[in-house]
Amino acid sequence: MSSTTSNTTSNVTSQIQPQLPTVGVVRSVNSGDSLVIQDLKTLDAPKQEYNLSHLTVPRLGFHGTNDKPATKDTPFAWESREYLRKLCIGKKVHFYVDYVAPTGKKYITCYLESDLENSLNKQMISSGFASLFRSASGKENKKPEYLNLIELESEAISRELGIHNKNPIAINNSIRPIHTLNAFDLFNKLKGKPLSAVVEQIRNAASYRVVIVPSFHSFTIQLSGVQCPGYRKDASGTMQPEAFAVEAETFIMKNLLHRDVQLTLDTFDKQGNLYGTVICLERDVACELLKNGLGSYVAWSGSTRSAPDQVTLKNAEQAARDAKLRIWQNFSSTPSSSDPYPQEIHGKVVEIGNAGQIGIISDSRVEYKLALASVRVPNLSKPTDNENQQPKEKQQAIRFERYWAYEAKEWLRKRLIGQRVTAKLDFVRPTIKSEGVDLAEKPFYSIYLGKGNVSLGLVEAGLAKLTEHKGADNRAVDYEALVTAEAKAKKKNAGLFSNKDTAPVLNINDVSSDDKSLKAKAQKLLPHIRGIILPAVVDYVFSAQRVKLFVEKESCMINFSLSGVRVPKRDENEVLSNQALAYSREHLHQHDVSIQIDDIDKGGNFIGNLYYGNKNFALNLVEMGFASIYDPMNRLSEAKAFADAEDKAKSSRLNMWKDYDPLAEQRAADQLKAAEEEKLKQLKAETGKAIVRTIVSPTQLYIQYENSKNNDILDILENLANDEGSAVAFSPKAGDLVKYKSAQDEKWYRAKIKSSDSKIKLFLVDFGDNEEIDQSQSSARIRPLSGKLLALPPVASLVNLAFVKQSSNEDINLDAIDFLNDQFTGLSVSVDIVKEESGSTFVTLQDKQGMINGELLSNGLVKIDRNFGIKSAVATKLQEDENKAKKERRGIFRNGDIGSDDEDEFPRGGFKKGRGGKGRK
Repeated sequence: MSSTTSNTTSNVTSQIQPQLPTVGVVRSVNSGDSLVIQDLKTLDAPKQEYNLSHLTVPRLGFHGTNDKPATKDTPFAWESREYLRKLCIGKKVHFYVDYVAPTGKKYITCYLESDLENSLNKQMISSGFASLFRSASGKENKKPEYLNLIELESEAISRELGIHNKNPIAINNSIRPIHTLNAFDLFNKLKGKPLSAVVEQIRNAASYRVVIVPSFHSFTIQLSGVQCPGYRKDASGTMQPEAFAVEAETFIMKNLLHRDVQLTLDTFDKQGNLYGTVICLERDVACELLKNGLGSYVAWSGSTRSAPDQVTLKNAEQAARDAKLRIWQNFSSTPSSSDPYPQEIHGKVVEIGNAGQIGIISDSRVEYKLALASVRVPNLSKPTDNENQQPKEKQQAIRFERYWAYEAKEWLRKRLIGQRVTAKLDFVRPTIKSEGVDLAEKPFYSIYLGKGNVSLGLVEAGLAKLTEHKGADNRAVDYEALVTAEAKAKKKNAGLFSNKDTAPVLNINDVSSDDKSLKAKAQKLLPHIRGIILPAVVDYVFSAQRVKLFVEKESCMINFSLSGVRVPKRDENEVLSNQALAYSREHLHQHDVSIQIDDIDKGGNFIGNLYYGNKNFALNLVEMGFASIYDPMNRLSEAKAFADAEDKAKSSRLNMWKDYDPLAEQRAADQLKAAEEEKLKQLKAETGKAIVRTIVSPTQLYIQYENSKNNDILDILENLANDEGSAVAFSPKAGDLVKYKSAQDEKWYRAKIKSSDSKIKLFLVDFGDNEEIDQSQSSARIRPLSGKLLALPPVASLVNLAFVKQSSNEDINLDAIDFLNDQFTGLSVSVDIVKEESGSTFVTLQDKQGMINGELLSNGLVKIDRNFGIKSAVATKLQEDENKAKKERRGIFRNGDIGSDDEDEFPRGGFKKGRGGKGRK
């Protein structure tokens, strides 16, 4: 708006009016006496502001900015400006410069080319929208043209036209109201309504300040569906125009400034910028820019327009591209052989990455990792060693973000993992290279589950914030809805908009990291989670049968291996191993599962069953032919189902069984069985009789087999006292095999040093006994062994009693050990080897009065091991012995059969005695 004209004759240089007028076009009208005219002498002639001579007009108020409040109009200022604007905007005029003020401002008399009789000066006076300026000297009063203006003004005053209106209501109504609605409220008030407006200011080719009439709401509007070249800072920090930015701006200035337009509000952004459709002279301004190659189509704001409008805008852009107009002059229309960024992807979600990245396998089995458009999901960072050294406020901010990052990831995982979705490309961010920033080109997508945009729910839950886009940046197609969703989250103080002081702290016990203390941490955790069904989330899939799990109940991360099966390793069959990994990853990665933990392995990995969809996933692997049954500890609770599944996979020749030959397998099995039977037969021949030497536990003991081999060794050991190395004293250390003189019977035995601190602990390898002496006695009681005696194998063998297991009650276990010591130590018994497994030998022991296994059971000192895995007549007989103890309420069953593997504590009970006690001889 122009400032108040100061027409003092003392400051004016009079000029002789030229004979020929200057011809130009009115480009804008700033007030009732101010015109911006472009001289038509040349096409690129500059525009200049002129004031109409001899006029005084009311001044328009200031529209207001963020820093400066709006001011009111003087009465009739708007009508004055509007009268002149409608008379001449965009029209050709002839004008004469009457005089030039010392400030350089030029005062003119101006005529429309269509009416060279009545100047605009006269028309403003006669309409009553300007008053006549009178100088103090009054020199101009003698000029004929000025006298004519006085007459016209007198008539307007007498008729009370325009500014001469004396009606208070008319005066008050002529002052435009000042509106204080913010952009969001204004949008809600005017959205979708056809609005008449005047373009008051051109900010750039696609952004204008407009005034709505007759309501006089004033705001800035951006064009929907188009982006024009703008200005960017160069290396020196100076704003420089991009190619065709000036031409685009000039095009709009010529055709839109101070013109009447029709507009519709389409959408808005987070910063409160309003976007809309502008129609001038029945032409869509966005379409005109696109058609002339002065802009490119913007999907996010264009999508808010009607479907026909979108087609029109896209066709206009395509026509400019094809013609290589302006910004498209270097555009190549040759289609790319491969589209790196598909417009639309249909597929299944297989991964939720950090900061909202979503992995999708398309229907064509191509995997994409997509970033969500226009939203910023917090980053789930790991705690660092120096985090606690940060200032308290920073620590709080880090932990606040970490907690909500976890919640955001879980929100996405629970809703999307394994689901079919559609991803639509919103925009591709160009490469960004500047000081300290080097970002590669990157596509951004909106992801839809059904018809719902996933980002909307995430933002409304307060688990993501909108990206701070700049004015010309591309955005998500549903950006308006995202802004509304964020406003709701802020109103509810949800998630990231909540109070940092009240945010929970995310503490995860990591029992999965590969470090030296891993097994110790696993052993510490095992009692809390063993044997129970726990919900878990698969965080990562290492191999087909080994995964990383998050157990929320215990807030811990663990490594977990499927028990009961074996998948070929990569070095055994790389193709099959990769296929099995892909299968497990697709079905397990980030899915909810249930687990039942049995134990941990030597590496600190938990072992057990994993259930996916109420089915043991190991069984899935067997059914698909990716795994075979491997159950050396007989832990499979569904052994028959696994065997049937493996047989089915074999018969179908699936994966690892594609070259399966049942006849060859049967031959190999027969050969193995025959070899085992022969081995067992030979072993039984050598181990038919034995002497019970040392009781280790209720189910473990050392025996000496009575065979020729052992007898020969025992004969040699009879002369142990005379061994040639016996005269040499030495300092024993742990692990040494030595000659030891027992403190119990003063006889020499072979022994292994278990420890050699202040007390020396020894294990008598030929009897299974343990002894301990003071270090001071070592020189008298310990001697080195000669090479011959070192090479002889131990005579004592550790065996396990078959079919039985010990109680969890320590008192009962002590009773069982006492019973074995009293009844069987030193006795010769018959040994029947039932099985050998993982280096352990399982036997039944019997003398003339009965079987040791059975006597322990019938006295209630041990229990039947229901997982032993062998059924036989002996097993049936032993079950009867246990039933007898239950019936007579002996030992474990003193208070009845509680039907549990974890008995209550019972008092120690008596039992029948009368055998044993022969010692080491």
